[in-house]
Amino acid sequence: MKGFKRFSSSHLLRLTAFLVIVSCLLLGNTLQATAIENSDQTKKQEIIDLIVNHHVSGMGKDQLDTKDIDTIVASLNDPYTQYFTPDEWKKFLNALENNYTGIGIRVGSDETGFFVNEVFTGTPAAEVGMQEGDYIVAVNGTSTKGKTTDELISEITGIEGTKVKVKVERDGDKIDFTLTRKQIHIPAITSRLLDNGIGYIRISSFSSDADELFSEQVDAMKKKGMTSFVLDLRDNPGGLLDTAGNMASRFIKKGNLILTRDRTKVDKPYPLKGKDTLDMPVVVLVNEFSASASEVLSGALQDYKLAKLVGSNTFGKGSVQSLYELNSGGVLKLTIQEYLTPLGNAVNKVGLKPDIEVIGSTPQLLTALQTAGDINLNLTLSKKGLTINGEAFSDSFKVIRENGMTFVPSRVLAAVVEGEVSWNGKNRSIVIHANNKDIEYSVNSEGVLLDKGISYIALNRFQTQFRNLAWSDQNDTLSLIENGR
Repeated sequence: MKGFKRFSSSHLLRLTAFLVIVSCLLLGNTLQATAIENSDQTKKQEIIDLIVNHHVSGMGKDQLDTKDIDTIVASLNDPYTQYFTPDEWKKFLNALENNYTGIGIRVGSDETGFFVNEVFTGTPAAEVGMQEGDYIVAVNGTSTKGKTTDELISEITGIEGTKVKVKVERDGDKIDFTLTRKQIHIPAITSRLLDNGIGYIRISSFSSDADELFSEQVDAMKKKGMTSFVLDLRDNPGGLLDTAGNMASRFIKKGNLILTRDRTKVDKPYPLKGKDTLDMPVVVLVNEFSASASEVLSGALQDYKLAKLVGSNTFGKGSVQSLYELNSGGVLKLTIQEYLTPLGNAVNKVGLKPDIEVIGSTPQLLTALQTAGDINLNLTLSKKGLTINGEAFSDSFKVIRENGMTFVPSRVLAAVVEGEVSWNGKNRSIVIHANNKDIEYSVNSEGVLLDKGISYIALNRFQTQFRNLAWSDQNDTLSLIENGR
């Protein structure tokens, strides 16, 4: 319908990276429950008819458990088909446009636990002094250990005006915050321009205005001298399919965004015809939480060899949903298609394999920047967060200071010197491959630590082999400077 974009879909993965992406929105201007007799039975029949006529599986009525709405949907064994009540639909739309009620942080996770990946300006979290890099250890007095991301999100978010208690760990100290939840809009696009003309654009979701913001910020950085850029789609679960298509048209002059395959098993192209396309090196950052529209855009750029993918294998959400308003009230989100990349590669339950595989958030970012262009890295990590060549980033990493030495994760150090890390099980040693040499660090030797499965190397020891790395550590501020090869 006019005024709506097409969507595609995914589940809630992060506090600020919500659901969605559906293929074609078939809704009226209002969503009102109809008061009629036997409304539940009518609703069940509507849902059954839609499934039988449109679901990608081609299931017949005799294959469905028709006991109630929940069992009908569950019998599809499809995590992306879902019935929304009118209230749930309102929340869905808010999530789509990055609106939610919470405290104003982006949550990340690593082997240690959940951490504050980003604090948004003017939010409750910013007002009480929560910082990037804080580890969230408890919410409302209950430990976060063993919880899923969804469970953590549900505990932190809530009704506007209500309070939530969050305990964080910062540099070994526990800090308690009491915050009042409020309505928050999260910007879908952030960008910055580093030296040597390398740009950085982070897309948190494919919201209705993200494509316009993307073009605006790309064009602004081009005017300032951008010659290459990193497109960060990590932790991005999706959004509007048309938004992804509009972004792809800035790269692809003529081609397809995806191929869709419905219950008839016939492939149909989603054609693109780009204008004012970008002619510069592009690196796309992805991880296991890059899903749906993120995979649509990444897959197209990878297939057409217009970008290199850096990071870890993506989520693998390769299905398309449509939304149907029910006459008896509510909305059914129904999987009607699967999609393939332009070259016909499957995505569903498979994901996309990066061209350069890198483990760890900060190592991924550093590798992407180095792949995008010739840059000597200058990192500063303090209580205020991480800066790279003077620009602030939401990534972070743990530093251990003990026995007069400063220990940094081996993967971070390897990335700074443009190297790789491997494990020698026979010798129980960490191997750094860089500058055409392999250096081994035994875990039983001085200057090497293992902490919760992560290896750390003391900077003074690392520098004896990699003299192109300068460093300082004063007043809880660590600096790492790459001085070329």
